[in-house]
Amino acid sequence: MILLATVFMLTAMNASAQSDLKSRWSDTSLSLSFSLTEDQANGSDYSVYDTPILTSANGDTLQLRPTVFRGKRNKRYTERARFYNNALPATTDEVLTGDTVSYDVVINRSEAPWMWMLAVNVDVMREKEGCCNVEDLPDTTLARLVYIPPFVPMVADVEDNTGKAGELQKNNPVLQHISAYRPYDTSRILRKEEGALYVHYQLDKYVLLHDFRDNASTLDRIVDITRQIMADSTSSVKRIQIIGLASVEGPVKRNRLLGAERAAALKKYIQDRVPSDDSLYECVNGGEAWTELRSQIEDGDFPGRDALLEIIDTEPNADRREARIKKLDGGKPYAYLKDNVLRDQRNSGYLRIYYDYVPDTAARTINEASELIRQGRYQEALDKLLTVKGDKRAQNALGVAYCMTGNESEGIACIRRAAADGNKQAQDNLRQYEEIVKKRNMSQQAQ
Repeated sequence: MILLATVFMLTAMNASAQSDLKSRWSDTSLSLSFSLTEDQANGSDYSVYDTPILTSANGDTLQLRPTVFRGKRNKRYTERARFYNNALPATTDEVLTGDTVSYDVVINRSEAPWMWMLAVNVDVMREKEGCCNVEDLPDTTLARLVYIPPFVPMVADVEDNTGKAGELQKNNPVLQHISAYRPYDTSRILRKEEGALYVHYQLDKYVLLHDFRDNASTLDRIVDITRQIMADSTSSVKRIQIIGLASVEGPVKRNRLLGAERAAALKKYIQDRVPSDDSLYECVNGGEAWTELRSQIEDGDFPGRDALLEIIDTEPNADRREARIKKLDGGKPYAYLKDNVLRDQRNSGYLRIYYDYVPDTAARTINEASELIRQGRYQEALDKLLTVKGDKRAQNALGVAYCMTGNESEGIACIRRAAADGNKQAQDNLRQYEEIVKKRNMSQQAQ
């Protein structure tokens, strides 16, 4: 265990006796309780001065109040001398030889900080005095003390794992949490939605070519993102929305076919490289991209812009709408659209991946156990943490729980693993442990 401060005591063997020295350490003070007495064999004519003193190996000292043990005749001589010499009373405790004097002392750390760092001897310096001579007596060692700091568990709550999807979303807006899902309808302007990915098809074709235009980088990115999320245990793909589009050129019936087949081709491309259930896919036939075309015309600045918008907004029949656009102003606005807009619209398919998090039950368990540790309920915390012991985030709290329930070796092994992984609380715990080991060794040397 690494829980409590420790004291090592020796029983006094000389004439000065110690009665059950008791010590109680805290981080800010040391309380000492002990008793002193002197044997009457020292003689009735003599006095013995006992001065308790605390000493470190470096020579630091702290002296406590002295006590004088006087023989009966020595006491009478002393009192007579004080009376006739008009002397002041003694400033130290004076008792008869054979009596017992109790000490109850509190030493604040600010008075003697060295006592919290080094082994400390509690000795009694003894001096025998008669009418004509002073004689040093053997010192008595009451105890050797070593402060071993208590282990103060350091634990912190862990964050829920947002999973690979949450990490990838930071740089890949094509990923969206399922809460942001929107079904497709013609009011959506796909070109203005952040992060959507487009692949392109040849004119009037629905075969998806990896090396056509910039398809290679887009398709590789789609496959890589999907594969990473599928392999991650903390997030999952909930829906892959694919919208097949065709330009407004040509018959509506043919363009509807192109939209459906282009969506199916993109789905097949992904499934061939990342095994995934059909149920994940939402393939939508966007048909002719009139919403996209109108948005681009509205954002443009070219001759015939307003007339084009008026035709799109007022002509309900798609085939007649296309014919009117082609005839407008001798075909000049249409030529502009063909060169600057329709090229992308006739060759595009849209994709958005929606994901969700797998509930991070391990994080919840670790945080519940950490709260139990803060409450001092260590066995309950250990029982919880053992259910998630394979999670590296649990290692520090698990190590603390082991230590506080008596399995120090296993606990420190867990804390070391967490510290090596960069856990700040584990590093603090490890520093505490190393200081405790240092003080233990000091205590053993004191013995």
